[in-house]
Amino acid sequence: MGTLDLLCIGNALVDVFADSDEQTVIRHGITQPVQHIAMEKLTRIISEVNTACPQGNLSPVVKTSGGGAANVAKIAALLGAKVCFTGAIGSSDHFGRLFEKNLIDAGVKLSLSHKPSPTGIFLTLKTENGKVYIAASPSAALELSENDINEDDIRNAKIVVIDGFMLDRPALVRHILRLVDKYGTAAAIDLGSAAIAGEQAAEIAEYAKKYQLFLFMNEAEASVFSETAASNNAIGAGAGFNSYFQSLSAGEHGSKRPVIAVKLGERGAVCFEWGKTYSAETRAVNPLDATGAGDAFCAGFLAARVRGKPPKECAALGNMAAAVILGVKGAQVDRKAFKNLAERF
Repeated sequence: MGTLDLLCIGNALVDVFADSDEQTVIRHGITQPVQHIAMEKLTRIISEVNTACPQGNLSPVVKTSGGGAANVAKIAALLGAKVCFTGAIGSSDHFGRLFEKNLIDAGVKLSLSHKPSPTGIFLTLKTENGKVYIAASPSAALELSENDINEDDIRNAKIVVIDGFMLDRPALVRHILRLVDKYGTAAAIDLGSAAIAGEQAAEIAEYAKKYQLFLFMNEAEASVFSETAASNNAIGAGAGFNSYFQSLSAGEHGSKRPVIAVKLGERGAVCFEWGKTYSAETRAVNPLDATGAGDAFCAGFLAARVRGKPPKECAALGNMAAAVILGVKGAQVDRKAFKNLAERF
């Protein structure tokens, strides 16, 4: 065991960032801040905004590999970790090739399944009045199955990272966790959204009793998760996430003492391990785009962890990795910046 630092398993997506006008958004029926649409419509919109960019004052369309676990893989590899990514992409489309190239260029080993459906896309449209609309079609990413999971990769990994957006596919997640437990390693999960934190709180708390976990969440997700999980157990309800996570990490809820890291934005981060609390400050930055910053934190934290660094140093590297990503659109990578961070640690 241990030839891989991280095995990251999750949704293989391509993030597309584009400027648009309100009329285009309305014409295509994108009425919600976040919504799923058919792949055919999504690709038509991308083609349209891509054509419109050179003709006006719009910024060029940006395309980069995405998906929480894939972002963790890419950034952790740039920080010097040995990383493999497992996911599902389209069998022969442009977006799938782009996804593969981005991760290979970052030094990530790939274990990809090629599906008949096209590679998933996550489109972010910013209008002239500053509104942001997200249209997504996960497509092939959702076709990842138990048969696509390489047991040898899990056996060889120090930590297995599971995309939080896979938690609504419990059979697949449980299959991965059983293999993680079989080979005596640990799993890491970034909850991904406040909705997931609330909906999956009981399930995650149950996982914490059976498996060794690293849990990552932002402040809003931490509040929802702790309130829901504490209420379900009638232990620590209403006490706030600090008190609940201290007790959870100490094993007071029958758990296997998970390590919990909470991202606090410009206030840095706080980590809970063995009932103790560790804080790491950060420098405030004016973000260009927040996409992927939480994944960067997770990557930095785990890249330091597999090197044996203490909790506060892990959180500090997570903060610095997140700050790099806040300066670009999506989880694009500044190789020099990440190389400098790796050398510091």
